[in-house]
Amino acid sequence: MELRHIRYFLTLAEELNFSRAAEKLHIAQPPLSKQIRELEEEMGVRLFNRTKRHVELTNAGKVFLNKAYQIIDQVEQACISTRLTSTGSEGELIIGFSGSVQDLIPTIRNYRERYPKVGIVLQQLSTPLQVKALNEKRIDIGIVAAPVNCKKIHVKPVRKVSLKAIIPEKHPLAFKQSIYIRDLENESFIMATKSAAPFYYETFMDLFQNVGFAPKITIQANDLQTVSALVANGMGVALLPSSINPLSGLIQRKVEDINTTIEASLAWRKDNNSEILENFLKLYFEFNNND
Repeated sequence: MELRHIRYFLTLAEELNFSRAAEKLHIAQPPLSKQIRELEEEMGVRLFNRTKRHVELTNAGKVFLNKAYQIIDQVEQACISTRLTSTGSEGELIIGFSGSVQDLIPTIRNYRERYPKVGIVLQQLSTPLQVKALNEKRIDIGIVAAPVNCKKIHVKPVRKVSLKAIIPEKHPLAFKQSIYIRDLENESFIMATKSAAPFYYETFMDLFQNVGFAPKITIQANDLQTVSALVANGMGVALLPSSINPLSGLIQRKVEDINTTIEASLAWRKDNNSEILENFLKLYFEFNNND
């Protein structure tokens, strides 16, 4: 069955006259009769009762008439949506991120104002899972926090964030004027697992190579937001990227002798030529003053 069969059927159903329907369709009557006959044969039902003077819809034809209108409407809507998607005005953008989405909110707000018909889907994934999702075309763009070595993926560094101590607001360290890494020697650390955040894990462990003590890691979680929640409930302290906004009851403190930074980057497939993605990137760099 082709769209022309449905359009021919609808025209004949509206006119209930082969001559007028053929004229409206700008075709001869015999081809119209042939197309209707092919449609009925394919469907296995008679759609019209015909006499020399009269044409009327059968009960089956009346049922198909409603469905046919829906099909044409859906096809036309699909064409409109496709044209809008080709200009980046309508569609869906799937964004992967690790850590906190807080930094993305201003960009997403501006993007939604400019492209209100583009839906945004946010997926919290570790950097390795974002790379996997990009390669499998399950996300359009990722906010990654580790080097990405994949020839199919374009990586654009966007900012560097420092590691800061996250402690409960009533913790004794919260009242110290300055905090040094030695002040954390007897603290219980909460951190992300190596499988969930390998680059963060390795960066964290590297900090303690030359300080004379190993961190006392008591709890590990699969994401940094859970780490923050555990610290907020007095389960320990953490060293987290400064881009992670502390929860209520937490404070963020600079550790004076830690200068380590983690570079956050945007990552997307090189073969993704979507106008929706291109518009998001343009707006992101425009809003964040990043070339």
